[in-house]
Amino acid sequence: MKSKRRKIFYVALSILIAATIWFYVNNKESVTVYVHDVPIEFLNEDTSLADKGLMRISGDEDITVDLKLQMPRNVVYDFDTSELRLVSDLSTITYAGKQSVSYTILYPSKVSSNSVKVESPTIRTVQVEIGELNKKDIEIRCKVVGNVAEGYIAGTVEMLPETLEVRGQQADIMQISYAQVTLDIENASSTVVELLDYELYDFNDQLIESKNIHPMSENVQVTMPVLKVKDVPLTVNFIESAGSRLENYTYTLSHSSITLSGDATQMAGISEISLGTLALEDVQGSETLTYDILIPDGVNNLSGITSATLTISSGDISTKEVEATHFSYENFSGDHTVTVVTSSLPVTLRGSTSDLEAIYGSEVHVIADLSDIAADSGSYTVPARIEVSGYDVGAVGTYEVTVHIS
Repeated sequence: MKSKRRKIFYVALSILIAATIWFYVNNKESVTVYVHDVPIEFLNEDTSLADKGLMRISGDEDITVDLKLQMPRNVVYDFDTSELRLVSDLSTITYAGKQSVSYTILYPSKVSSNSVKVESPTIRTVQVEIGELNKKDIEIRCKVVGNVAEGYIAGTVEMLPETLEVRGQQADIMQISYAQVTLDIENASSTVVELLDYELYDFNDQLIESKNIHPMSENVQVTMPVLKVKDVPLTVNFIESAGSRLENYTYTLSHSSITLSGDATQMAGISEISLGTLALEDVQGSETLTYDILIPDGVNNLSGITSATLTISSGDISTKEVEATHFSYENFSGDHTVTVVTSSLPVTLRGSTSDLEAIYGSEVHVIADLSDIAADSGSYTVPARIEVSGYDVGAVGTYEVTVHIS
Protein backbone atom coordinates (compact mmCIF):
# COMPACT_ATOMS: atom_id res chain seq x y z
CA MET A 1 0.00 0.00 0.00
CA LYS A 2 2.82 2.40 0.89
CA SER A 3 4.58 1.65 -2.39
CA LYS A 4 1.41 2.49 -4.35
CA ARG A 5 0.90 5.81 -2.53
CA ARG A 6 4.51 6.78 -3.09
CA LYS A 7 4.14 6.07 -6.79
CA ILE A 8 1.03 8.30 -7.04
CA PHE A 9 2.87 11.11 -5.20
CA TYR A 10 5.82 11.02 -7.59
CA VAL A 11 3.55 11.00 -10.62
CA ALA A 12 1.70 14.10 -9.36
CA LEU A 13 4.96 15.83 -8.54
CA SER A 14 6.30 15.10 -12.00
CA ILE A 15 3.18 16.54 -13.61
CA LEU A 16 3.44 19.70 -11.48
CA ILE A 17 7.12 20.17 -12.33
CA ALA A 18 6.44 19.65 -16.03
CA ALA A 19 3.58 22.18 -15.97
CA THR A 20 5.75 24.71 -14.18
CA ILE A 21 8.57 24.27 -16.68
CA TRP A 22 6.11 24.54 -19.56
CA PHE A 23 4.53 27.70 -18.14
CA TYR A 24 7.96 29.26 -17.54
CA VAL A 25 9.24 28.41 -21.00
CA ASN A 26 5.97 29.54 -22.58
CA ASN A 27 6.07 32.94 -20.78
CA LYS A 28 9.65 33.50 -21.82
CA GLU A 29 8.86 32.64 -25.40
CA SER A 30 9.20 35.67 -27.68
CA VAL A 31 6.01 36.82 -29.44
CA THR A 32 5.40 39.43 -32.12
CA VAL A 33 3.13 42.42 -31.41
CA TYR A 34 1.85 44.71 -34.17
CA VAL A 35 0.84 48.29 -33.31
CA HIS A 36 -0.70 50.31 -36.12
CA ASP A 37 -1.11 54.05 -36.78
CA VAL A 38 0.88 55.44 -33.88
CA PRO A 39 1.02 59.27 -34.33
CA ILE A 40 4.29 61.17 -33.99
CA GLU A 41 4.38 64.02 -31.48
CA PHE A 42 6.67 66.92 -32.38
CA LEU A 43 8.33 68.67 -29.45
CA ASN A 44 9.67 72.26 -29.06
CA GLU A 45 7.80 73.67 -32.06
CA ASP A 46 6.54 76.76 -30.25
CA THR A 47 9.72 77.28 -28.25
CA SER A 48 13.14 76.41 -29.65
CA LEU A 49 12.04 76.18 -33.30
CA ALA A 50 9.92 79.34 -33.16
CA ASP A 51 12.75 81.26 -31.45
CA LYS A 52 14.82 80.60 -34.57
CA GLY A 53 12.10 82.04 -36.80
CA LEU A 54 11.18 78.61 -38.13
CA MET A 55 8.05 76.48 -38.19
CA ARG A 56 7.00 73.03 -39.33
CA ILE A 57 4.96 73.23 -42.52
CA SER A 58 4.37 69.56 -43.28
CA GLY A 59 4.71 66.46 -41.20
CA ASP A 60 1.66 67.17 -39.09
CA GLU A 61 0.10 65.04 -36.37
CA ASP A 62 -1.56 62.83 -38.99
CA ILE A 63 1.82 61.19 -39.72
CA THR A 64 1.61 57.73 -38.19
CA VAL A 65 3.92 54.74 -37.97
CA ASP A 66 3.22 51.01 -37.91
CA LEU A 67 5.41 49.11 -35.45
CA LYS A 68 6.40 45.46 -35.36
CA LEU A 69 7.70 44.57 -31.91
CA GLN A 70 9.03 41.43 -30.27
CA MET A 71 8.74 40.79 -26.52
CA PRO A 72 8.34 37.90 -24.08
CA ARG A 73 4.79 36.65 -23.67
CA ASN A 74 4.66 37.78 -20.03
CA VAL A 75 5.54 41.37 -21.09
CA VAL A 76 2.57 41.46 -23.44
CA TYR A 77 0.24 41.39 -20.44
CA ASP A 78 1.56 44.83 -19.30
CA PHE A 79 1.91 46.32 -22.76
CA ASP A 80 -0.86 48.96 -22.95
CA THR A 81 -0.71 50.26 -26.51
CA SER A 82 -2.62 53.43 -25.55
CA GLU A 83 0.45 54.50 -23.54
CA LEU A 84 2.84 53.98 -26.45
CA ARG A 85 4.21 57.30 -27.79
CA LEU A 86 6.47 58.38 -30.63
CA VAL A 87 8.17 61.75 -30.07
CA SER A 88 10.43 63.81 -32.28
CA ASP A 89 12.46 66.72 -30.88
CA LEU A 90 12.72 69.66 -33.34
CA SER A 91 15.01 71.80 -31.16
CA THR A 92 18.10 70.78 -33.16
CA ILE A 93 16.75 72.08 -36.50
CA THR A 94 18.53 75.25 -37.63
CA TYR A 95 17.43 75.87 -41.22
CA ALA A 96 14.38 75.81 -43.50
CA GLY A 97 13.70 73.09 -46.04
CA LYS A 98 12.80 69.40 -46.26
CA GLN A 99 14.72 67.19 -43.89
CA SER A 100 14.60 63.96 -41.95
CA VAL A 101 14.06 63.98 -38.21
CA SER A 102 14.36 61.02 -35.90
CA TYR A 103 11.79 59.94 -33.38
CA THR A 104 12.00 58.01 -30.14
CA ILE A 105 9.70 55.24 -28.95
CA LEU A 106 8.41 55.71 -25.42
CA TYR A 107 7.03 52.46 -24.01
CA PRO A 108 4.24 52.03 -21.43
CA SER A 109 5.28 52.79 -17.87
CA LYS A 110 5.27 49.11 -16.79
CA VAL A 111 7.42 47.96 -19.71
CA SER A 112 11.21 48.18 -19.84
CA SER A 113 12.74 49.11 -23.19
CA ASN A 114 15.28 46.31 -22.66
CA SER A 115 12.51 43.73 -22.90
CA VAL A 116 11.24 44.96 -26.29
CA LYS A 117 12.92 44.52 -29.68
CA VAL A 118 11.85 46.69 -32.63
CA GLU A 119 11.74 44.55 -35.77
CA SER A 120 10.41 47.35 -37.98
CA PRO A 121 10.83 50.03 -38.96
CA THR A 122 14.57 49.62 -38.84
CA ILE A 123 15.18 53.32 -39.53
CA ARG A 124 13.18 55.55 -37.21
CA THR A 125 12.96 58.86 -39.11
CA VAL A 126 10.22 60.87 -40.83
CA GLN A 127 10.33 63.61 -43.45
CA VAL A 128 9.19 67.12 -42.44
CA GLU A 129 9.33 70.44 -44.21
CA ILE A 130 10.52 73.47 -42.26
CA GLY A 131 9.63 76.99 -43.41
CA GLU A 132 10.11 80.57 -42.34
CA LEU A 133 7.84 81.57 -39.45
CA ASN A 134 5.46 84.54 -39.92
CA LYS A 135 3.30 86.11 -37.23
CA LYS A 136 0.10 88.15 -37.28
CA ASP A 137 -2.14 89.65 -34.59
CA ILE A 138 -5.81 89.38 -35.52
CA GLU A 139 -8.96 90.89 -34.05
CA ILE A 140 -11.15 88.77 -31.77
CA ARG A 141 -14.89 89.32 -32.13
CA CYS A 142 -17.56 88.17 -29.73
CA LYS A 143 -20.96 87.05 -30.99
CA VAL A 144 -23.50 87.38 -28.17
CA VAL A 145 -26.61 85.20 -28.25
CA GLY A 146 -29.60 85.29 -25.92
CA ASN A 147 -30.88 88.02 -23.61
CA VAL A 148 -30.18 88.79 -19.98
CA ALA A 149 -32.89 88.39 -17.34
CA GLU A 150 -35.65 90.99 -16.96
CA GLY A 151 -34.45 94.09 -15.12
CA TYR A 152 -30.79 93.58 -16.09
CA ILE A 153 -28.54 95.01 -18.77
CA ALA A 154 -25.46 93.59 -20.47
CA GLY A 155 -22.26 95.61 -20.16
CA THR A 156 -19.22 95.82 -22.43
CA VAL A 157 -17.54 92.55 -23.33
CA GLU A 158 -13.94 92.10 -22.21
CA MET A 159 -11.70 89.44 -23.78
CA LEU A 160 -8.37 87.99 -22.77
CA PRO A 161 -6.27 88.00 -24.87
CA GLU A 162 -7.54 91.11 -26.61
CA THR A 163 -5.98 90.00 -29.90
CA LEU A 164 -4.95 86.57 -31.14
CA GLU A 165 -1.45 85.87 -32.39
CA VAL A 166 -1.29 83.33 -35.21
CA ARG A 167 1.81 81.82 -36.79
CA GLY A 168 2.34 80.21 -40.13
CA GLN A 169 3.37 80.80 -43.72
CA GLN A 170 2.56 84.27 -44.95
CA ALA A 171 0.14 82.98 -47.60
CA ASP A 172 -1.82 81.12 -44.93
CA ILE A 173 -2.05 83.72 -42.19
CA MET A 174 -2.66 86.74 -44.46
CA GLN A 175 -6.07 85.36 -45.45
CA ILE A 176 -7.29 85.56 -41.82
CA SER A 177 -9.51 88.55 -41.05
CA TYR A 178 -10.66 87.80 -37.48
CA ALA A 179 -11.33 85.17 -34.85
CA GLN A 180 -14.82 84.78 -33.40
CA VAL A 181 -16.16 83.40 -30.13
CA THR A 182 -19.84 82.87 -29.29
CA LEU A 183 -21.14 83.81 -25.83
CA ASP A 184 -24.56 82.69 -24.58
CA ILE A 185 -26.08 85.08 -21.98
CA GLU A 186 -29.64 83.77 -21.97
CA ASN A 187 -31.41 84.77 -18.69
CA ALA A 188 -28.13 85.83 -17.07
CA SER A 189 -28.55 87.84 -13.86
CA SER A 190 -24.89 88.12 -12.89
CA THR A 191 -21.58 88.68 -14.67
CA VAL A 192 -20.81 85.89 -17.16
CA VAL A 193 -17.21 84.60 -17.40
CA GLU A 194 -16.52 81.85 -19.94
CA LEU A 195 -13.43 80.19 -21.46
CA LEU A 196 -14.45 79.78 -25.09
CA ASP A 197 -13.15 78.15 -28.24
CA TYR A 198 -12.89 80.34 -31.33
CA GLU A 199 -13.07 80.01 -35.10
CA LEU A 200 -11.05 81.80 -37.77
CA TYR A 201 -12.71 83.68 -40.64
CA ASP A 202 -11.45 85.23 -43.85
CA PHE A 203 -12.29 88.65 -45.28
CA ASN A 204 -15.46 87.22 -46.86
CA ASP A 205 -16.65 85.93 -43.48
CA GLN A 206 -15.96 82.36 -44.54
CA LEU A 207 -14.71 79.85 -42.00
CA ILE A 208 -11.03 78.91 -42.31
CA GLU A 209 -9.88 75.42 -41.43
CA SER A 210 -6.16 74.89 -41.97
CA LYS A 211 -3.64 72.80 -40.07
CA ASN A 212 -0.89 75.08 -41.32
CA ILE A 213 -2.12 77.95 -39.10
CA HIS A 214 -0.90 77.85 -35.51
CA PRO A 215 -2.73 80.14 -33.03
CA MET A 216 -0.77 80.89 -29.87
CA SER A 217 -3.82 80.68 -27.57
CA GLU A 218 -6.14 77.70 -27.39
CA ASN A 219 -9.06 79.59 -25.81
CA VAL A 220 -10.33 83.11 -25.14
CA GLN A 221 -11.60 84.20 -21.73
CA VAL A 222 -14.72 86.29 -22.25
CA THR A 223 -16.24 88.44 -19.49
CA MET A 224 -19.67 90.01 -19.92
CA PRO A 225 -20.80 92.23 -17.02
CA VAL A 226 -24.51 91.77 -16.32
CA LEU A 227 -25.83 94.72 -14.34
CA LYS A 228 -29.03 95.39 -12.42
CA VAL A 229 -31.08 98.30 -13.80
CA LYS A 230 -33.01 100.44 -11.33
CA ASP A 231 -34.93 103.74 -11.29
CA VAL A 232 -33.76 105.62 -8.20
CA PRO A 233 -35.61 108.70 -6.83
CA LEU A 234 -33.79 111.99 -6.25
CA THR A 235 -34.39 113.62 -2.87
CA VAL A 236 -33.48 116.77 -0.92
CA ASN A 237 -33.10 116.60 2.85
CA PHE A 238 -35.23 119.48 4.13
CA ILE A 239 -34.51 120.66 7.69
CA GLU A 240 -37.62 122.03 9.41
CA SER A 241 -37.71 124.41 12.32
CA ALA A 242 -40.32 126.46 14.18
CA GLY A 243 -42.05 128.67 11.64
CA SER A 244 -40.48 126.75 8.72
CA ARG A 245 -42.46 123.57 8.15
CA LEU A 246 -42.31 121.78 4.80
CA GLU A 247 -46.09 121.69 4.60
CA ASN A 248 -46.05 125.46 4.13
CA TYR A 249 -43.68 125.30 1.14
CA THR A 250 -44.15 124.31 -2.47
CA TYR A 251 -41.27 122.84 -4.43
CA THR A 252 -40.44 120.92 -7.61
CA LEU A 253 -37.39 119.04 -8.88
CA SER A 254 -36.46 119.19 -12.55
CA HIS A 255 -35.81 115.42 -12.39
CA SER A 256 -37.57 113.21 -9.88
CA SER A 257 -35.46 110.12 -10.58
CA ILE A 258 -32.59 108.73 -12.64
CA THR A 259 -31.88 105.25 -14.03
CA LEU A 260 -28.79 103.51 -12.68
CA SER A 261 -27.09 100.20 -13.37
CA GLY A 262 -24.55 98.24 -11.37
CA ASP A 263 -23.80 95.05 -9.52
CA ALA A 264 -27.03 93.56 -8.16
CA THR A 265 -25.73 93.46 -4.58
CA GLN A 266 -24.63 97.10 -4.68
CA MET A 267 -27.85 98.25 -6.36
CA ALA A 268 -29.93 96.56 -3.66
CA GLY A 269 -28.48 99.03 -1.14
CA ILE A 270 -29.39 102.13 -3.15
CA SER A 271 -32.93 103.32 -2.42
CA GLU A 272 -32.46 107.02 -3.28
CA ILE A 273 -29.90 109.62 -4.29
CA SER A 274 -29.75 112.58 -1.88
CA LEU A 275 -28.91 115.83 -3.64
CA GLY A 276 -28.12 117.76 -0.49
CA THR A 277 -29.51 119.40 2.65
CA LEU A 278 -31.58 122.59 2.77
CA ALA A 279 -32.62 124.44 5.95
CA LEU A 280 -36.10 125.80 5.23
CA GLU A 281 -35.54 128.82 7.46
CA ASP A 282 -32.94 129.98 4.91
CA VAL A 283 -35.44 130.09 2.06
CA GLN A 284 -36.65 133.63 1.38
CA GLY A 285 -39.61 133.87 -0.98
CA SER A 286 -38.91 131.81 -4.10
CA GLU A 287 -35.50 130.34 -4.81
CA THR A 288 -33.92 128.14 -7.49
CA LEU A 289 -31.05 125.87 -6.48
CA THR A 290 -29.00 123.50 -8.68
CA TYR A 291 -27.44 120.32 -7.30
CA ASP A 292 -24.89 117.97 -8.84
CA ILE A 293 -26.02 114.34 -8.87
CA LEU A 294 -23.36 112.26 -7.15
CA ILE A 295 -23.60 108.49 -7.68
CA PRO A 296 -21.61 105.75 -5.88
CA ASP A 297 -18.41 104.39 -7.38
CA GLY A 298 -18.96 101.41 -9.65
CA VAL A 299 -22.49 102.50 -10.60
CA ASN A 300 -23.44 103.69 -14.08
CA ASN A 301 -25.76 106.63 -14.72
CA LEU A 302 -27.78 105.37 -17.67
CA SER A 303 -29.93 108.51 -17.78
CA GLY A 304 -26.95 110.76 -18.42
CA ILE A 305 -28.51 113.39 -16.12
CA THR A 306 -25.75 114.95 -14.02
CA SER A 307 -27.61 117.74 -12.19
CA ALA A 308 -31.09 118.59 -10.92
CA THR A 309 -32.73 121.95 -10.21
CA LEU A 310 -34.89 122.61 -7.14
CA THR A 311 -37.47 125.37 -7.32
CA ILE A 312 -38.94 126.17 -3.90
CA SER A 313 -41.30 128.84 -2.62
CA SER A 314 -42.09 129.75 0.99
CA GLY A 315 -45.80 130.13 0.13
CA ASP A 316 -47.77 131.28 3.20
CA ILE A 317 -44.59 131.85 5.23
CA SER A 318 -43.80 135.50 6.00
CA THR A 319 -41.97 137.55 8.65
CA LYS A 320 -43.01 140.07 11.28
CA GLU A 321 -40.98 142.24 13.60
CA VAL A 322 -42.16 142.64 17.19
CA GLU A 323 -40.72 144.33 20.25
CA ALA A 324 -39.94 141.66 22.84
CA THR A 325 -40.32 142.71 26.49
CA HIS A 326 -40.21 139.38 28.33
CA PHE A 327 -36.64 138.42 29.43
CA SER A 328 -35.06 135.68 31.53
CA TYR A 329 -31.84 133.69 31.68
CA GLU A 330 -30.63 130.06 31.87
CA ASN A 331 -27.49 127.95 32.42
CA PHE A 332 -26.02 130.06 35.27
CA SER A 333 -24.01 128.04 37.81
CA GLY A 334 -23.06 130.75 40.33
CA ASP A 335 -24.70 132.15 43.47
CA HIS A 336 -24.57 135.80 42.39
CA THR A 337 -27.54 137.88 41.45
CA VAL A 338 -28.24 138.13 37.71
CA THR A 339 -30.12 141.03 36.20
CA VAL A 340 -31.04 141.23 32.53
CA VAL A 341 -30.20 144.80 31.63
CA THR A 342 -31.89 144.71 28.19
CA SER A 343 -35.55 145.50 28.57
CA SER A 344 -36.70 145.71 24.97
CA LEU A 345 -35.44 143.85 21.90
CA PRO A 346 -36.64 143.97 18.28
CA VAL A 347 -37.20 140.37 17.12
CA THR A 348 -38.06 139.21 13.60
CA LEU A 349 -40.39 136.24 13.65
CA ARG A 350 -41.04 133.81 10.82
CA GLY A 351 -44.13 131.65 10.37
CA SER A 352 -47.54 131.41 8.79
CA THR A 353 -49.42 134.63 8.26
CA SER A 354 -52.22 133.62 10.60
CA ASP A 355 -49.81 132.84 13.46
CA LEU A 356 -47.84 136.06 13.01
CA GLU A 357 -50.97 138.20 13.05
CA ALA A 358 -51.94 136.75 16.43
CA ILE A 359 -48.60 137.37 18.18
CA TYR A 360 -47.71 140.46 20.22
CA GLY A 361 -44.36 141.44 21.68
CA SER A 362 -45.33 140.46 25.20
CA GLU A 363 -45.72 136.84 24.05
CA VAL A 364 -42.15 136.67 22.83
CA HIS A 365 -39.75 135.29 25.46
CA VAL A 366 -36.03 136.21 25.19
CA ILE A 367 -33.81 133.79 27.17
CA ALA A 368 -30.16 134.75 27.81
CA ASP A 369 -27.62 131.92 27.76
CA LEU A 370 -25.08 132.26 30.63
CA SER A 371 -23.29 128.92 30.14
CA ASP A 372 -20.02 130.68 29.23
CA ILE A 373 -20.12 133.22 32.09
CA ALA A 374 -18.13 132.70 35.29
CA ALA A 375 -19.66 133.75 38.59
CA ASP A 376 -17.81 137.08 38.70
CA SER A 377 -19.54 140.40 39.03
CA GLY A 378 -19.82 142.67 36.05
CA SER A 379 -21.84 143.30 32.89
CA TYR A 380 -21.77 140.91 29.94
CA THR A 381 -23.24 140.64 26.45
CA VAL A 382 -24.44 137.09 25.92
CA PRO A 383 -26.33 135.16 23.20
CA ALA A 384 -30.06 134.67 23.59
CA ARG A 385 -32.65 132.39 22.13
CA ILE A 386 -36.22 133.32 21.25
CA GLU A 387 -39.22 131.30 22.35
CA VAL A 388 -42.87 131.86 21.48
CA SER A 389 -45.17 129.51 23.36
CA GLY A 390 -48.35 128.31 21.69
CA TYR A 391 -47.34 129.25 18.15
CA ASP A 392 -45.31 127.46 15.47
CA VAL A 393 -43.07 130.41 14.69
CA GLY A 394 -39.32 130.93 14.86
CA ALA A 395 -36.95 133.83 15.13
CA VAL A 396 -34.91 134.93 12.14
CA GLY A 397 -31.25 135.65 12.80
CA THR A 398 -29.23 135.71 16.06
CA TYR A 399 -29.77 137.81 19.15
CA GLU A 400 -27.78 139.11 22.12
CA VAL A 401 -28.72 140.80 25.40
CA THR A 402 -26.84 142.46 28.25
CA VAL A 403 -26.84 141.02 31.74
CA HIS A 404 -25.29 142.24 34.98
CA ILE A 405 -23.95 139.92 37.70
CA SER A 406 -23.58 141.34 41.25
